Amino acid sequence: MFLRRALVLAALAASAQGFTIARVPTLRGSRSAAVNVRMADFDGEKLASMIEKKNIDHLMEGNRVFRESMLKQDKDYFSKMAKGQSPKFLWIGCSDARIPANEILGLEPGEIVVHRNVANQVVNTDMSLMAILQFAIEYLEIENIIVAGHFECGGVKASMSMNDHLAPLENWVRQVRDVQRLHKAELDSISDPKARERRLIELNVLEQCNNVYKEAVVQRRRTYTNLRTGFPKPRIFGFTVDPATGELNNLNFDPETSMSPEVRNIYELYDQKAAKEAYADKDEPYKKRPSTWRLRRMYNRQPAGVEPPPEDFRLKSLFSKLEVEMMRRKETESTLKSALEELQEIKKLLIGSDREVNELQEPASTLSEQEVEVVAESKEEVKASIQTEEKENEPEAKKEEEPAKPAAAAKEQKKEGGFWSFIKL
Repeated sequence: MFLRRALVLAALAASAQGFTIARVPTLRGSRSAAVNVRMADFDGEKLASMIEKKNIDHLMEGNRVFRESMLKQDKDYFSKMAKGQSPKFLWIGCSDARIPANEILGLEPGEIVVHRNVANQVVNTDMSLMAILQFAIEYLEIENIIVAGHFECGGVKASMSMNDHLAPLENWVRQVRDVQRLHKAELDSISDPKARERRLIELNVLEQCNNVYKEAVVQRRRTYTNLRTGFPKPRIFGFTVDPATGELNNLNFDPETSMSPEVRNIYELYDQKAAKEAYADKDEPYKKRPSTWRLRRMYNRQPAGVEPPPEDFRLKSLFSKLEVEMMRRKETESTLKSALEELQEIKKLLIGSDREVNELQEPASTLSEQEVEVVAESKEEVKASIQTEEKENEPEAKKEEEPAKPAAAAKEQKKEGGFWSFIKL
C-alpha cells in the first residue's frame, strides 16, 4: 500500500511537468515490460488501479513463461504432475520471502512438501502444522523432515527485544522467548549481540526439531520403519540458511542425544521391545489411521502374554466422553431388554400354572359325598406314589430290600402322580 501511494505521488509529480513514465524489458522473475504511459492522462485513483492491474498482469505473464519453459523441457511435464506426488522431504521453515525451499535446495515442484510460519515454530496446538505433519508421514510416507531457520530472522529479533508486539504476533514469538529461557546460560555467555542472535536462531531450530520428535505420529512411523528396515524414518534435520550467502548449514540434530536420557524418557511413547514382539509378523504393512480407532491396529498394542490395562482405563483413553456414555447406555438397554424377556417367560409360566390349578382343583363345597371319597382315595394313592418315588431315589442297596409294588398300582400312580403331586405341593 505504501509503495503504491509513493508511485502514485511520483507519477502525479511527473505528470505536472509533462513527463512520460515507462518500464523497460526485464529478465524473468522481475517486472515485465509495459507500454509507455503518459501520467497526465490519468488521475490518482485511476493510476493506482492501473498500477495494480499491471502487477496482476505481471503474475499472469510470469505463469505463461513458466508453463512454456516447462513444456519445452518435457511436453508431458504437467500431465505427470497431475497424476500425484511422492515427495521425500517435508520442509518446516520461516515465512520470510527470502527463503524459498525449492530454490534453496535445488528441487523441482513435487519433490518437497512445504509448511512455513513465523520463526519456523513447531507447536503442538498449531492444527495447520499438525495436519500437514500427519498427512506427510502417514499418507505420503516421507522419509525426511527438515526444520529450517535463517539468520536475520525477524521473529527471533522480535523475541529478543523488550517490546510488546501485540497479539497474535507477541503470542507467537513468546515461544522463541521460551527457547531463550531454556538456554539462558549459554546465550548470556556470548557478549557480541549479533553472535548471540545467530546462536539463538540455531538453538531455536534444534528445539523445534525436538518438538517434531515428540509428536506421536513421528514416533509411530519411526518405530515401524526401524523394526522393518533397521533405520528409523522419517529422519529429522535441522538447517540454517544465511540470506547473505545463500549457504545452507546442517546443525547435525540427533534425537538420541538432543535430550538427556531422563528427559527423553518423558516423551518416549513406544516401548521398542514390546513393539518388536507385537510386530513379529514381517508381512504386516504400515497402517494408516482411518476415522475410528476400531478399524486400525494400535502400534503400541500389548504383545502376547502381557496383561492389558484395566477396562476402565482403556475406555477413557480410547473413547471420548460421549462415546463412553453412548456405549454404557447401549449396555444398559441390552441388560434391561434381557431382564424384560425373562420376566415375560416367568409370567407365562405363572399364568399357565394358575389356569391348570383352576381347571383341575374344584372348591370342596361343590363336590358331592361320593366325589369327596374319590378325592380322599386319590390323595392316599398320591402319598403312596410319592413314597415310592422317594424310595427309588435311595441307594440301590436299600431299594432292593423293599418289596416291589404291583405293576398295575405303579401304572396308576404314574398316571395320577403328576396332578396330585402338584396339589400336595
